[in-house]
Amino acid sequence: MRREDRGSASLELVIVAPFLLALMMLIIAFGRYAQTENLVDQAARDAARAATAQNVRADVPKTVNEVIADAMADAPSSCRDTAVADPPVLSKTAFDLPDPNNPLAIDTVSVTVHCTLDLSDLAALPLKSVHITRTFTSPLDRYRGYR
Repeated sequence: MRREDRGSASLELVIVAPFLLALMMLIIAFGRYAQTENLVDQAARDAARAATAQNVRADVPKTVNEVIADAMADAPSSCRDTAVADPPVLSKTAFDLPDPNNPLAIDTVSVTVHCTLDLSDLAALPLKSVHITRTFTSPLDRYRGYR
């Protein structure tokens, strides 16, 4: 080993370390975003499916909000605290008796969930926050119990 090569590895590490740190922070940010996006999507899906299990139209908003609160329990705190659902969108004849003249009619419930994911704690990156919105539509079973 030649004498003038001593310390070159330390110098290379000092030059490369900030880029490696930024890359790690970016991977963490993408992972957090992907996980939160999946949780919001799952919350919308679970809320829409739970809404279709109701027998009374008036019970749907309360059920949707309860399911979203439960589904977002594992989300990062910034998203969990800001998670909100738009009022559920129900087709006009949802929760009415099926129309025998239109046997192919499909009634649906749509749920849209919003949350804001704060990424500012990843200090090495100039990221602020990301707004995540997901919608899911679930059909109502024509032959479930009616009141």
